[in-house]
Amino acid sequence: MTRKAGSRALLALTLLLLAAPGAGAFDAAEPFAKGTWIAGFQIGGGIQNNIEGHGFTTDITFVTFTPRLTTIPFDPIGSGVLKGAFEVGGEGWFQVFVKPTVTSAEGLKLATRYNFLSLGPFVPYVELLAGAGYKNFRPREVRSNFTFVLEGGLGLSYFITPTVAVNGAYRFQHISNGGTTLPNRGWNSDGGVIGISFYIH
Repeated sequence: MTRKAGSRALLALTLLLLAAPGAGAFDAAEPFAKGTWIAGFQIGGGIQNNIEGHGFTTDITFVTFTPRLTTIPFDPIGSGVLKGAFEVGGEGWFQVFVKPTVTSAEGLKLATRYNFLSLGPFVPYVELLAGAGYKNFRPREVRSNFTFVLEGGLGLSYFITPTVAVNGAYRFQHISNGGTTLPNRGWNSDGGVIGISFYIH
């Protein structure tokens, strides 16, 4: 997914929130009650971008597998279109690079998410993730195996039952080693995930 497509997705979500009617009989605050645990699994992929305009890129592409375990630490807050619930926990990071070579990276991320609860079974969210791991190759952008991974996302969950939701999201990913080894230009990617989550009260 390109940066332009990500901007369009953000605009669409903003318009959806501003136009939000009180949606149906489903109360999204119930699955997001304080103390709820959320177990989920996502798959996805992405492709390296060059938003900085560097003279070269390695043209990295990848697929990802991300099991999640999060919880709702507080009761929902706010009102109207901003009514929402914070979600925090962990997400496994299993990334298989398919270009320029077939290899992998593994690690663990802290996952935070804010879920907007005013649209009934449709729950838009924004998320931030940060973690570290080990990658099994050393492209020109990062000449080390140790790496940090940072991600920002914009997504939408849909509850197919009161305790099960499917989701899809755009994610922007940054990988570097934080300057622990040089060279460390790092690289950015546009990607996305789809998944399913189970809400356990």
